[in-house]
Amino acid sequence: MKVIIAPVGTLGTNCYIVSTEKGGCFVVDPGAQPEKLAGILEEHHLTPKYILLTHGHYDHIGGVKGLMKRYPEAVLYIGENDKEMLEDPSKSYASRWDEDNFHITGAQTLKEGDTLQVDDLTITVLDTPGHTKGGVCYLCEDVIFSGDTLFRGDVGRCDLYGGNFEVMKQSLAKLAALEGDYTVYPGHDVSTTLDYERAYNPYLRG
Repeated sequence: MKVIIAPVGTLGTNCYIVSTEKGGCFVVDPGAQPEKLAGILEEHHLTPKYILLTHGHYDHIGGVKGLMKRYPEAVLYIGENDKEMLEDPSKSYASRWDEDNFHITGAQTLKEGDTLQVDDLTITVLDTPGHTKGGVCYLCEDVIFSGDTLFRGDVGRCDLYGGNFEVMKQSLAKLAALEGDYTVYPGHDVSTTLDYERAYNPYLRG
């Protein structure tokens, strides 16, 4: 598995382009600049099978329409309780931007324990609400794509639409209880490991 990190947009959202040895591919959180992301995909001769969203905030979904237009066979997925954010720009905080770009229909929904397959890679869905009502993390081999649930030394804010700190604490406890170590690829800033966060992140240490 190869992971390409592509920061996009004014908030530097981390979009991840993940490929297999056989050439299969999925994209996590195309938050903006779809032309940049399409250029990376073309450079590496990749066509995404899935576009996976960790949650529905504008800075994680702004490149979806552009990529879907370029790759119409790609299937868009989001946690079942965040689908409403794709259909209502006020809930994704996109109202101040081009609302048409952030009004996204046709997404499929995911819930705890669902799996997706790309060649020999199995992607497992972990429900991790708290930052939003329907936030999810994606587990793939020894990697977690954590969106805005878990950052290096920090966690996502819970004071926006759908956020709930008490629910976030339950999601963080779920992550902390996973067996073994994982590389954690967050929605912003640098990557980390689950062992590091267990040891040093005050929110995972309780």
